[in-house]
Amino acid sequence: MIRDMEITTGAYDKPLITKGIYEETKTFITIKWKQIHEGDKDYSFYEIRMDKEKGVATVKRSGEYQSKLVFDTAKKTEGVVNTPYGNITTDIKTEYITLPSVLTNKFEISYEMGKDDIKNIFSVKLI
Repeated sequence: MIRDMEITTGAYDKPLITKGIYEETKTFITIKWKQIHEGDKDYSFYEIRMDKEKGVATVKRSGEYQSKLVFDTAKKTEGVVNTPYGNITTDIKTEYITLPSVLTNKFEISYEMGKDDIKNIFSVKLI
């Protein structure tokens, strides 16, 4: 189903308002959207896939730059980010994952990443 979304992350000063695809089954939530980042030539395509039974979320970015980040509150995970300087592998410690429900209309991940444990909260709010 196509939905309006507000995407927020500590990496950018202001939220992105866009249309995306939101799908939910008994076991998975999938959210997809595209965006163009400042300085990029083309769109990046994003997909979040949340396995509700395992409690694990995977965020993939494709396009000019790619990344795959895995979030699991039960254990430390790894992510790979393709940058102009090459691939960077990083550790991820997930604090929590919140799913859209009757109580909240957003999907949210709180995590720390890298050797310096840089903290970020990433959310997709359905509007």
